[in-house]
Amino acid sequence: MTKALPLVLTAILAVSPALADARPPPVGERWRPSSTVEVLDRVTLRIHWHESLAALREAAASNGVATGDLQGFATLRRNTVTGEYVCDVFVVKMTGAGVDAARTLTFGHEVLHCLGLSHQ
Repeated sequence: MTKALPLVLTAILAVSPALADARPPPVGERWRPSSTVEVLDRVTLRIHWHESLAALREAAASNGVATGDLQGFATLRRNTVTGEYVCDVFVVKMTGAGVDAARTLTFGHEVLHCLGLSHQ
């Protein structure tokens, strides 16, 4: 029984740094419903995967989006005839990326824009 204790403590200590990352972010920008669409519950999502940041930024430039330090972007549009919302998300492919790394964060960020949320 006492031999198992060091293994349990080791497992707890190994998890502790990960738990530190679960703390809420410092106060700053917060997601808010867009003033024009509120929060949507029905959106057609189209994903445009790019091989590299350079290719993503080329797509941004051709869509009139500033490229600066851009990691991804989304465009939300409403069909004025049907009322349907369609959102295009432009990101770098996930293949080979860390599960909860920058590309995943960027993808989630852009999808939130598709749901009508804004941080501006």
